[in-house]
Amino acid sequence: MNLLKLIGEFNEKKANSRHEETVLRRVNSLLSDETDFIVNEAYKTARTNVMFALSSEKGCKKIIVTSASPGEGKTTTCLNLAIAFAQTESKVLVIDGDLRKPRIYRHLGLSREDGLSDVLCGMITLEKAIKHCEKQNLDCITSGQIPPNPAELLSSKEMEQLLAELAQRYDYIFIDTPPVMLVTEAAAMAKFVSGVIFVVRQNYTIQESIQRARTNLEFANAKILGYILNGIESSHYGYGGYRRYGYGRYRRYGYGYGYGYGYGYNSYRHNTNGYSDTRYGYGYGYKKTKREEEKDKQEKFTFIEKIKRIARNEKQDPTKPGETEKKK
Repeated sequence: MNLLKLIGEFNEKKANSRHEETVLRRVNSLLSDETDFIVNEAYKTARTNVMFALSSEKGCKKIIVTSASPGEGKTTTCLNLAIAFAQTESKVLVIDGDLRKPRIYRHLGLSREDGLSDVLCGMITLEKAIKHCEKQNLDCITSGQIPPNPAELLSSKEMEQLLAELAQRYDYIFIDTPPVMLVTEAAAMAKFVSGVIFVVRQNYTIQESIQRARTNLEFANAKILGYILNGIESSHYGYGGYRRYGYGRYRRYGYGYGYGYGYGYNSYRHNTNGYSDTRYGYGYGYKKTKREEEKDKQEKFTFIEKIKRIARNEKQDPTKPGETEKKK
């Protein structure tokens, strides 16, 4: 009995430890004073490009952040973009529009209850749903209760009226939506917003998925503001001499961010260890980074060259029979 109790206590401590690690990882993924220079600069670049893309639009800018498939970093990107805009003293609101698998409340350490779905159903007032995040200097509306009809709620007249009311209070509204290839929410809400930012992940996103997602958004007359490339091999990008001052140490976090306009990335491929395009969910697994793959190729190439060199030397060895006689 004592042994079973000890095992139970050990499992509970282990579960709590894993939970703490997960929470810490989520907190560390958000922009803060401790965030590395290169990551901060990447989001500032993205912020500037979004400002230019919407410079002709007056009033509040409402922006959807989405991706083709799960696991591409759209929620983290949405939050960090919002934080980057909040740093300019703009009034910023983040809305968790993923009513199927909400995540924003966990990153910000908020309660999921009393959120978007509750407001749209008339169960609570808008004032009760808005939660202020002092550290990030922005407001947030979490998802609320998980409804049976998220697509209908987000494309309803109530949602349009809600966004119109919020536009009177804020300069920027960022909406995190589910992946385009899985459900229709992002395309359905496109008519209510100023534009859509598309998040893709290097060595993870399938090129065909981007093309199909883009087609879905264009069919809904969505204005695609640009693409944010997430999870890049950060060692290939840098600020020259800044690395010697310590800015190159961001690699220890294992992620990188980049921003770019354009379309078509030939290097995207399916991550067979984790992600599946046929269902809604996240998968995890180990996959060698591009740098590790290049290192393996280089080692293999060096080994082959060494074998060839040895073979050539043996052919040209003057001590061999025949060569000695020829010299004589």
